[in-house]
Amino acid sequence: MNRTEATQALELMRRVVAQARDDTALQNWGAIWMLHAFTNGGGFLATDWLWEAGHRGPGPFVLLWSVLLLINFVSIFMMKRGQTAGVRSFIEQQIWAIWTTFIGGLVLVALLNLLLGLDRLFVPAVACVLFAMSFASMGALMGRVWYGMAALFAGVALGMTRMQAHAFALLGGLWFLVQFGSGLTLHRARLRRLAAGGEGPRLV
Repeated sequence: MNRTEATQALELMRRVVAQARDDTALQNWGAIWMLHAFTNGGGFLATDWLWEAGHRGPGPFVLLWSVLLLINFVSIFMMKRGQTAGVRSFIEQQIWAIWTTFIGGLVLVALLNLLLGLDRLFVPAVACVLFAMSFASMGALMGRVWYGMAALFAGVALGMTRMQAHAFALLGGLWFLVQFGSGLTLHRARLRRLAAGGEGPRLV
């Protein structure tokens, strides 16, 4: 492959990624993320309240997050009904893979914390590390701005080593801002595409 062919191939890849990102916006993920900013952020705040109230058994936390995850998944399928953006894009498939892996990792961390019987809860700091890794993965797919979010959560994880009280409250507030802001940006991109007549996926 000569230089001209390599340049053309790179340009084609950029167009494919940009198109997939646009189609992901049309899949209504922006509105979904804004809704989940409230459910997930509120969930972290409720977790902080339960912990500070002296709850140490897994029951209340498992019940809380089981209900929230059910609400999240039901809202995803309800808000994506009747969408007009075509088949699921490669980017959307990766979003599912990244965040379901994150959920599984966080559940495992909570279980390890329970089994080790640590008095000091290390879940919030590790959750920030998992958030940072997830956003870094999204940065490779959807743009460099996600690397900034990864760095933010990595910094907060380090800061949590000095903060024992209300770490989940900090995580809840930070997650609300990041998820709502990201969702709002993606929702605006969707509205721009719809206003421009981009109701279906464009071919490169």
